Amino acid sequence: MPEGFYHISTFNPVSSYHLSLKINYPNAADRIRSKGLNPGGDIFIHGKCVTIGCLPLTDEKIKELYVLATEARTNGQLKIPVYIFPARFDGKYYASLLADYKSNKTMINFWNKLSEGSRLFEKTKKPLQVSVNSKGSYEFQ
Repeated sequence: MPEGFYHISTFNPVSSYHLSLKINYPNAADRIRSKGLNPGGDIFIHGKCVTIGCLPLTDEKIKELYVLATEARTNGQLKIPVYIFPARFDGKYYASLLADYKSNKTMINFWNKLSEGSRLFEKTKKPLQVSVNSKGSYEFQ
């Protein structure tokens, strides 16, 4: 499952899963962090509320999201952001993740960077200006 800062890359109104929106996974950070291994691809937000590796919603919720994304695109928004996190960063599930991965400093550092972006978004309520450095770490302007 991807985690990071993405955008919608493809609209699919005839998906086998009702409707679907493809995200631009793998992005630059994923490709750098995968160290030459195949990180996968074809990650969609879709309906039918079933999946193996995608982001499933109910048909009603994907319809709502699809309409909003289509309206945004029609009105000139070229990149519709999709931010994917392992958990809410202020909850006990995230604390549990940190405890479970306490010996994996790379993962914890990555999640801390995601948390920084999440806090910035919550503070400004505006799409983030995200770039990726040579180590595959997100940076925010």
